[in-house]
Amino acid sequence: MTEKLAIVLLSGSVEKLAAGAIIGAMAAQYGMDVKIFVSMNALLAFKKENLEKGKFVTEGEAGKAILEKSKENIVDMLRNAKATGNLKIYACSMIMDLMGIKKEDLVDIFDDVVGVATFLSEVEGYKIMVI
Repeated sequence: MTEKLAIVLLSGSVEKLAAGAIIGAMAAQYGMDVKIFVSMNALLAFKKENLEKGKFVTEGEAGKAILEKSKENIVDMLRNAKATGNLKIYACSMIMDLMGIKKEDLVDIFDDVVGVATFLSEVEGYKIMVI
């Protein structure tokens, strides 16, 4: 049986986004089924305008180092993981509605826009990690 991992990204900090992306990418590359739900402030990091302008929140030195020295940004890491493994990414419909975000405002890595109930039904039986 294939292991299954669900990751819920809530924080918009570079450190936590990178941790979620790295864990998700590695799990997918090791053959796990991975589903990532992006909600709250994490969703803002995936807006095209924020990515283009480099508008990121860091919590400390690790985040600054990631921004300065990383050869691959979080979106590219997730895009590559989707190409090589079974990884799906979902945007939170409630936060999108509350913040007036449209799917076309986001980078093109999302498989769907869903609510919490739909995501939870999709990941029944998965190990769930909240970041």
